Amino acid sequence: MRIVFISIAAITAVLGIIMAILPFGSIGVLPGIVALITGLITYFISKKNQKPKKLSILFTIIGVLVVIASGTKSFWVKDEIAIDQEFNQKEENSKEEAIEELKEIENDLDEIEDIDMEQPE
Repeated sequence: MRIVFISIAAITAVLGIIMAILPFGSIGVLPGIVALITGLITYFISKKNQKPKKLSILFTIIGVLVVIASGTKSFWVKDEIAIDQEFNQKEENSKEEAIEELKEIENDLDEIEDIDMEQPE
């Protein structure tokens, strides 16, 4: 039973660390809580059976750190979409250049049509 809880604590601790690093928001708290709870359960089982407790303490600490990291990250890091003025200006300039090119092409076509109409068949 102890091995099962250690395995669950290890998997959720690693998953929690990954979720705390990547931009998952506050959802990274869930694996941290599971790692914390299973680490504590493993600690009490190890204490009862007089087995080594270092691994269970490690996963409990990792669980606490993941909960703290994910929790504070959701408060400090705000996901906002910023308006890129430079991009908007480049897009506007590109549209203006495209319009100018189309006008030039239209003028060239008009000139070609005028030349074709002037030539007798």
